Amino acid sequence: MVRKYSFAECIARPDGVKGEKYSLQEHLLAVAQKMGEAEGNAYERLRFLAGLLHDAGKTQTAWQEYVRQPDKLRGVPHAYAGAMLFAVCLDQLLKIWQPKMKEKQALLRLGVGLTHYLYNHHGEVPDINGEYPPWVGRYVAGDLINCDLKAIFTLTGNYFPELNYFVREDGLLTAIESTLADITVRWPKWCNEAIKYSFRLLEQGNRYIIGASLALQLENSRLICADRVHAAGFLTEDSPEEYITSECARQILQSIDDFCKKRRQALEATGAAKLLLDGREKWRQKALKEFSKEAGANVFTLELPTGYGKTLTSLSIALKAIEQGLCRKIIYVAPYLSILSQATEEIARSTGLEVMTHHYLSALNRLFEDEKEKEEDILLETWRAPVVTTTFNQLFLALFPSRAQHTLRLEGLKDAFIIIDEPQILSANVWNLFLALLEACTRELNTKVLLTTATLPALEGGLFGQVVSLGKAVPILSRYSVTSLSEINEQHLAEEAVQAYRDYRSVSVILNTIKDAARVYHLIKELIPEEPVFFLSGRLTPLHKKARVDEIKNALATGKGVLVVSTQVLEAGVDLSFRVVLRARPVIPSIVQAAGRANRHGEGEIGNLYVVDFRRENEIDTRCYVYRDRDQREVTDWCLTKYTKFTESEAARIIRDYYDECFRRNTHQAILEKVIQAAAGHYSTFAGLHPFGTEIFQYGVFVPHLICALPETLKNVMTKFNIDTPEQIWERYVARGYLNSLKFRERKAFMGLMNYFTVHVPEKVASKVGEAVEGKMLLRLKQDAYYKTDTGLSLIEAEDEQEVWFI
Repeated sequence: MVRKYSFAECIARPDGVKGEKYSLQEHLLAVAQKMGEAEGNAYERLRFLAGLLHDAGKTQTAWQEYVRQPDKLRGVPHAYAGAMLFAVCLDQLLKIWQPKMKEKQALLRLGVGLTHYLYNHHGEVPDINGEYPPWVGRYVAGDLINCDLKAIFTLTGNYFPELNYFVREDGLLTAIESTLADITVRWPKWCNEAIKYSFRLLEQGNRYIIGASLALQLENSRLICADRVHAAGFLTEDSPEEYITSECARQILQSIDDFCKKRRQALEATGAAKLLLDGREKWRQKALKEFSKEAGANVFTLELPTGYGKTLTSLSIALKAIEQGLCRKIIYVAPYLSILSQATEEIARSTGLEVMTHHYLSALNRLFEDEKEKEEDILLETWRAPVVTTTFNQLFLALFPSRAQHTLRLEGLKDAFIIIDEPQILSANVWNLFLALLEACTRELNTKVLLTTATLPALEGGLFGQVVSLGKAVPILSRYSVTSLSEINEQHLAEEAVQAYRDYRSVSVILNTIKDAARVYHLIKELIPEEPVFFLSGRLTPLHKKARVDEIKNALATGKGVLVVSTQVLEAGVDLSFRVVLRARPVIPSIVQAAGRANRHGEGEIGNLYVVDFRRENEIDTRCYVYRDRDQREVTDWCLTKYTKFTESEAARIIRDYYDECFRRNTHQAILEKVIQAAAGHYSTFAGLHPFGTEIFQYGVFVPHLICALPETLKNVMTKFNIDTPEQIWERYVARGYLNSLKFRERKAFMGLMNYFTVHVPEKVASKVGEAVEGKMLLRLKQDAYYKTDTGLSLIEAEDEQEVWFI
């Protein structure tokens, strides 16, 4: 016999705050109070109502049985009930309130949106328009019979006397069924009225400015954050979000001054140019002064050549904003993990602050700590920390979310100073759209944004308000010279690299694709088998790649001969300096970034970057596999024909010519129409947007090998899981029920552990080297021989023309 649970007995989850069970009613009230106000205006009341009903489906006996069985693999659908009951209540309230037409349209825009968000609050971000309510075709009114409708409407009636009609109704389910049938008929009209209101707003000014604000998932974020934060047992009243106080920011700024002095002394000891070190501090102080004068603006730029201390200067500006009471937290965003890891370390060392990093390896860092660890699981999703470092991919999920869970990040953007490092790496196809949504965050979430790079694209296509420059440095000295060379194949490039190594002993070769890099590496190894030649690409496991970078740093520091062949891993974010850099022709911004690895600190004679027109097997121009914008490639070729040789002091003019000509050919304004479509509720128009253009779907392949020594932190975590080898990690992963036996934070940490031994590859490569296990997303390496100790999975003979270059 199935037991029935009264509303008072219903729980929201098996263990809540401090491990105690807490009631569903408590959860509903907590979420309602975070979303709106029961005594507020009509809009606040609708938000409160949505929170009160969002988990009404959890009153089902089946759901209550499920939540009391932690080993049960499949959940029980519940979101449909909240959406259906909210729509019923919305219909009744509109009849009683009798708002005027314009206000009714505004209420319908909010109400239709909330109905969809409730229905999808554990799924994808929905479009909020259509011919039918979201549940049609899957659920009917009769499915609500398993919910405690009387108790739900009794609770609702306490805050909405207008809805007591349902409590008094003897045939409650019949009344709901009748109302839902009417709503289904009138739904297209509701949607049309909501869209009319959106378009009326768009007509009140610059439609892209207004549209970008409407396109942000703010209402969805309000619901998701209220639900997730409370459901996870993290109550902001008991554990308030940490911010950086004004006084703390002032003290940290003083600490950064001391840090800069010590770093300068260390660089002077290695022979770095005094003139360059003076310039770094000069531009940091100048940027701080300019910010203090223009602190009322929201969007800032900082253009400094590579090696001029962008990270510390940007950090100082962010802290100045906090000191002045303009912001309360810092979010640093980088394109790749290689840049992110270095910047995170520098921020932590220079400020003394604890930095929360959000990417797929993050959970590992917080495993098995004190009671705070549960809270930090939620902090990871909501960016609720004083300093957060994250990637372009994660920020894109905040601005263009595909799932409801992604909207948590919007809450974390509130009152934040956002540092966008190397923004030019973003695809030109999404650049203007990204800027428009980012600017909307400054209006809606009280954020300030700093774009910092040596090569900043045009901003006027996506930013419509004031943009303040905090500095555009002219190089104090020319550290490098760039020379453009003619066509060259693998063999010739390998020979040139070897000759440069014999002459200078410090050389890096950067290719556009992984396959090209691996081929050139092997040719060089054949030419100088006894010399130290290193290889880097995204086809090495993260643990393997980090160990290689550390080896290269040590070799350079001790004056040993170093020859490195890589993809773009060396192009940004890695503090390495070579005498000679050979670069397969990319686009102009990447050329300038690569040049920043030649004589980076001005420690010697002028460095040389040679840009070669690389042709695989004398024919194939592999550049288009990575740099897919034809205009950018053609404009690069035009620039290099015009300037066959130039120094660092001339680079700014070439960058300006490059961006001017690219903009003349294509303003990329058409993509802004997506803002208008999203403002009208077609959020799926943002689907598929990726910071680097078209995303190539990849599969994770687990490599159960220990190529290098384990860091002490990784050893400690493996010990906590009673694991000694990578092979044991895989055995736990595939063991039936193991992952479900872990607590949520432990499960995320375990997957983080797996990622240290996982390489992501395209489908064709994955089908050759990976072995699938039923029910698991990760593949296992089929044969040990596929993964090489020097190149990882970089040289796999498969049809792999969409060659991934991600760092």
